[in-house]
Amino acid sequence: MSDPRYPQTQPSQQSAPQRFVPQQPVPQQSAPVPQQPVPQQAQTAPSYQSPSAMPVSAAWPPNRFGTPNGFGTPNGSPMPGVPILNGLVYYPEVNLRTARKAFSRVGWTLLVWMLANEILAMVMKSVGDSALHAINPSAGSIDSMEWLSLLLSDVVQYGFALPLCLIVAFTVPKYPPQPRTPDPGASFGVKDWLMVLVMGYPIMFVGGLFGSWSADLLSGGKFNNILDSVTSSTGPADIAAQFLTFVVLAPLAEEFVFRRCIIDSIRIYGEKVAVLSSALLFGLMHSNLYQFFYTFGWGLLWAYVYVRTGRLRYTIALHATVNFFGGVVAPLLSDNVTDKAMDDLTSGDVQRMSHAFAQSGPALVGYLVYIACVLILVVVGTVFIANAIRRRIAYFQQSPRELAPRNRVSVALGNPGIIVFGALTLFATIVAPLMMRLG
Repeated sequence: MSDPRYPQTQPSQQSAPQRFVPQQPVPQQSAPVPQQPVPQQAQTAPSYQSPSAMPVSAAWPPNRFGTPNGFGTPNGSPMPGVPILNGLVYYPEVNLRTARKAFSRVGWTLLVWMLANEILAMVMKSVGDSALHAINPSAGSIDSMEWLSLLLSDVVQYGFALPLCLIVAFTVPKYPPQPRTPDPGASFGVKDWLMVLVMGYPIMFVGGLFGSWSADLLSGGKFNNILDSVTSSTGPADIAAQFLTFVVLAPLAEEFVFRRCIIDSIRIYGEKVAVLSSALLFGLMHSNLYQFFYTFGWGLLWAYVYVRTGRLRYTIALHATVNFFGGVVAPLLSDNVTDKAMDDLTSGDVQRMSHAFAQSGPALVGYLVYIACVLILVVVGTVFIANAIRRRIAYFQQSPRELAPRNRVSVALGNPGIIVFGALTLFATIVAPLMMRLG
């Protein structure tokens, strides 16, 4: 029992007696010498990308969100998993041989689609001509019936060649875009969709002019745009076949292959590389110098939209809208406008201009209204593009196996699949007009 004069605040415990143990003198340690950072040496194996770093300022310009371009969210917080340290962007170790195989399979995928389409189209044409002659011996080639020829082409390209292409495409691992909630692409609305659509018109206008000029220069004015022959007929059956091909089948198939399959296969090696590769292959696949430049421009926009949103429906709608106005509406409006009427209209002679309006009438007015609308879209789209460049709206996130800038071109283009596909499509795109000039 404790003495009440000295109350205890906590119970006391009896401790064992301690023995005195003499302590050994502790040797005094000298201050640690700071170690100099050892520069990391590149691996000797050429098939690997050694870890490297580059200043943020060189690869990370600010954008409209006030965050480093490609590595931040609109609220200023960095994206998770981004290797940023001490103002440097670190590129991970990557097996370049594996990366080249992924890009090579993309090339083989498109090559299968292209070759299968060409071979099966020749077989289908031969069978169609034989069947047509059996029904009507006096009938000409199946090419004279453009709507039937276009439908048979759809059966070959999308019914037989496309499945063979997808068999190869599905052998490549996929890494689809996964936009997060702070990412502006996750809330892609109607306004954004319309802005992208309008931004594409100056690209299409300039690309079309440059493609026409290049084709005329290489061929000496002898090379014709293949689309002119496809959309030359405007009968009810022809319009229905063109709508089915250009507005329904082509956007669905091409967006699935060039955006979903290709970008998902190579996005892990960098979003910039994936967008550029998808657009370049999309332009080459058309194998037409008239279409190459503006399809490449459209491919850049649509690939960027898919990478940012992860939704294929936006690019399919953009593709279908462009094809509808360019492949259905424009030929329909220009069908009743003769070349002589256009010459009279642009002659500057008031009498000839009046004669042109008297001959063509409402058709000429409708066509001129369409041209005026396109020119307005070109001007407005140019303003949108200039504003986007000034504000640096475009941004790219770093991928888990981001290729260093020094390896991007060699990996994306230096592989068998892309080399073979590129050689064949370049031959059809460039050499064909040259052969017509020499012939």
